[in-house]
Amino acid sequence: MGRRSLLALILMIMSLALSAKSLKEKGQFDLFLNGVNKGYEKYKVEVDAKGGVWSISSEVRFQLPMPKAKRGYVDLYIYPTLDLALDTKKFEGYYYRMTFNDFSKSEMVEAQDSATEYIDQDLMRNYDLMNRTAQVQQDEMADRIDLGVNAGRIVVKGQTLSFKQTRFSDSRIKDEPIPDQVVSMDAYVFCLYIPLVERALAMKGPTEPINVAFAQGMRLRAGTLQFMGIEKTPFHGEIIILRHYDVNIGEGTMSSFWVDKTGKLVQVAIPGEGLIAILKNYKPQPFDREEPRIVTQAVVAGASFTERTARIPVGAVSLGATLTLPSAQGTFPTVLMVPDLQPLDRDGNEPGNSYSRAGLWKQVAYQLAAQGYASLRWDVRGVGESGGDSELMTWADRVNDVVALASWLKQQGSTKEGKVIILANGLGAWVGAEAAQKIPASAFLAVAYPAKGLLRLWREQVNSISDPDGRMRAQAELDALMGKLQETGTQTAVYGGRKLYLANVREMASKDPLAIASSLTMPCLFLYPERDQTVMAFHKEVLSPTLHAGQETLVIPGLGHRLTTYDAETGASGIVEAKHLAPVFAWLKKVS
Repeated sequence: MGRRSLLALILMIMSLALSAKSLKEKGQFDLFLNGVNKGYEKYKVEVDAKGGVWSISSEVRFQLPMPKAKRGYVDLYIYPTLDLALDTKKFEGYYYRMTFNDFSKSEMVEAQDSATEYIDQDLMRNYDLMNRTAQVQQDEMADRIDLGVNAGRIVVKGQTLSFKQTRFSDSRIKDEPIPDQVVSMDAYVFCLYIPLVERALAMKGPTEPINVAFAQGMRLRAGTLQFMGIEKTPFHGEIIILRHYDVNIGEGTMSSFWVDKTGKLVQVAIPGEGLIAILKNYKPQPFDREEPRIVTQAVVAGASFTERTARIPVGAVSLGATLTLPSAQGTFPTVLMVPDLQPLDRDGNEPGNSYSRAGLWKQVAYQLAAQGYASLRWDVRGVGESGGDSELMTWADRVNDVVALASWLKQQGSTKEGKVIILANGLGAWVGAEAAQKIPASAFLAVAYPAKGLLRLWREQVNSISDPDGRMRAQAELDALMGKLQETGTQTAVYGGRKLYLANVREMASKDPLAIASSLTMPCLFLYPERDQTVMAFHKEVLSPTLHAGQETLVIPGLGHRLTTYDAETGASGIVEAKHLAPVFAWLKKVS
């Protein structure tokens, strides 16, 4: 056979091989960690009709937080493939390879050493692989990923589910009896939820048992797929109605995902890690109305805490809240977390911002639990599970909500000696301070307490805008608002994209923050993040002369308004770290 004929034959064979698979779908998820875009996953769905295989594969690139790296992260790359039987969608195999780039190390030995850790983003702890046999390894997707692993796979061999993992030059193999309803999950791989949607939509009841095979942990875990209702959901800055499902392992929720009216997977969240994947360049088809699946109380177990959700009556409305408790038995010093004045959910996120599912308050609650403190956080009125309307909230409503929630906390058997500590943020610290006197609170901790009146604070924020055009527009908008405040017949105005009821603004503008602070009689700590762009750290100097014995101020270096590290070039890291809160924990132990 001539060379040309041989080449033609080879090309024909390759063409036939390629044509055996047909591309059915492709797309991309953008990946966010606590509100910060950290990477993407590009996926494709293919069908091999002749071989009877349905497969999905992807390329994941993610900036994985890594304390040893100079940049604070390494570039993680994962290339996974999932094979299912075409007719039954039964699990056949999962394969992945993985690599990473760490450009911060000058020597290969140091670069390799930087990978010999486990990263636990839930509890912010690092584990040395040399001592891993002495450590409890939680292998769920929400926990850790071993950067030393080069590749791995899970395949069906008869009645056996066979795991294999290659780490540098070593391999590990583990076999398990194959159970029914096998689902494969892996860290930072979100395309695996696409075939899970088909199973979820076919469910006959609210839950269905599943067995989750974790590739990184080489472990099978029993779990459930649970329908949570058709509900209002943040998506790309909008609130739309989507179908919601949870994947539960034991008593804890590992992940959540949302599906639109057409059955399309549009986003996935890993609450314990603060990870969320958003389908890019897609406009979901929302449902016409909500069909909530009301759960009045639920328990979520974590590595160092448990959580209980509740609806707490406050006058004519009820507030959805989460009580976080340390895992130990007994009573605990208890913190009531008062948010800033925006319409925020219990985790500290704006409902229209779908990119920050694990916000400030949620992370702080977990850090407090690790230190032995219980905490309560809640959805403000008109947000999440709370009734009422956030736009119509008066100053008295805000203060009364805090007082009522503190009263509920005092009655809980978990609250040590019935004492409540107030922790408040931004303008919410004014609310928390007034409520603290009424409760009375055993201690008061304010983060970024504004020491200037409302209108002076807003003027300061506008003047700090670096972009000249943006600053001029904001100054003009503020001037217009101040003009409307002088018009007795004007009831509403728009400022910063929000509708404001001017009667409420006038009442807030009449507050004297220095007088409010100096009136407090319990131990107080006024904490100022050094790089806060919302309430500048020099407010400490304005406030300090008015304080008395028992009231302290403190500046924490390197942190922004939401208690995460802040850099002018890269912005906020999105992660609240225990090491930065050490002075706060020391003060809490002193006063509790």
